[in-house]
Amino acid sequence: MEIIIKPAALEELKKANLEDGEGIRIEAVFIGSCSIYAEYSLKIDKKNEDDDLFEGEGVPVLVSKESQKHLYKRITLDFNPGLGFKLSSDEEVYRYNLKLQRV
Repeated sequence: MEIIIKPAALEELKKANLEDGEGIRIEAVFIGSCSIYAEYSLKIDKKNEDDDLFEGEGVPVLVSKESQKHLYKRITLDFNPGLGFKLSSDEEVYRYNLKLQRV
């Protein structure tokens, strides 16, 4: 998986002041209903057993193997002060208005 962090997102992520062993978790959780839907979130978290550790512009990014099933191989994280973080791929926009939360 390739993770691209745009300059505006990188500046915002630097404000998070990650501690040793922490990374930015991109999470995609399948929501079972009458349609196929996943809920996306950004969290500051520590690496779990089933996580893969990626690096985007020097930022450690954690994505579980389960979350990777709901994401394309190349994803982009951007930031706009009015819209929050935007998670997307070349194929689709996953979600606007993501907020970075500490677990």
